[in-house]
Amino acid sequence: MILGVHNLVDAVAHSWKEHVSSDGSDGTLWILGLDGILLIPVIFFVFFFPMAVAIGVGAVALIAGVYFVLLRVLHNHRATPR
Repeated sequence: MILGVHNLVDAVAHSWKEHVSSDGSDGTLWILGLDGILLIPVIFFVFFFPMAVAIGVGAVALIAGVYFVLLRVLHNHRATPR
């Protein structure tokens, strides 16, 4: 059975009430607000410089791919008895 939007909203509201205090005494609302403010420049950068973001994401993916392939090759090379 596919959950409806109403069930999804209820689940998020329940999780919000469980993990975030409504009076903000523990600072969670302040942290969420700062995260939102810090995300705005990133969104603007992605909007105005999409090619730079694409190149950066591609470079990070390439470096991560090479790193994990090298780890796998080195791990298999060490495990092979001589």
